[in-house]
Amino acid sequence: MKVILGIFLAGFILTLQACKKDKVSDETVANFSLAGYDKALPATITFVNNSSNATSYFWELGDGTTSTLPNLSHSYSAIGTYFITLRATGPKGTDTVCKQMTLSDIPDPSKTYINYFLDKCDGITPVNASFHSINPLSIFHEWDFGDGVRSQEKSPIIRFSGPGTYLIKHSSQINGRRDTTTLGLTFY
Repeated sequence: MKVILGIFLAGFILTLQACKKDKVSDETVANFSLAGYDKALPATITFVNNSSNATSYFWELGDGTTSTLPNLSHSYSAIGTYFITLRATGPKGTDTVCKQMTLSDIPDPSKTYINYFLDKCDGITPVNASFHSINPLSIFHEWDFGDGVRSQEKSPIIRFSGPGTYLIKHSSQINGRRDTTTLGLTFY
């Protein structure tokens, strides 16, 4: 009987310890995703707030525009790189996240152009990156990310795990002719 009671108590204690590990954090965590950067300028970008345990928000959209709305859309008309920052505040504190978005135009419809989004602004690896071929006429995509990773998707998502300068090449066919563009990204 003592052996059975001992086994029961040991199982009960292990169950309690496992429950402690599953405790949900009540810390404020800032996070967001976005949509609309897969098209050429002018582009309306939708920012979706994925923060947890927050009650107020402050956005900086990289072009001087700010907002306190939880979710929003914003129009961009200038080519460039934008650093988007979200500061989320809740009962347990404040957290800030910054993500980088680069937008392009299509001045020549016979050329290939890309937009991309990085999940952080500091350039410290690992960095998740989402690339988009924005010329609607381009087909048969070939991406080379400079680290042995290749893709034939129109909009690949990849992870840069180590520091270095990566030469990203995107090639696509437009009206029966292949065109290639390159982009250099450096991570630390």
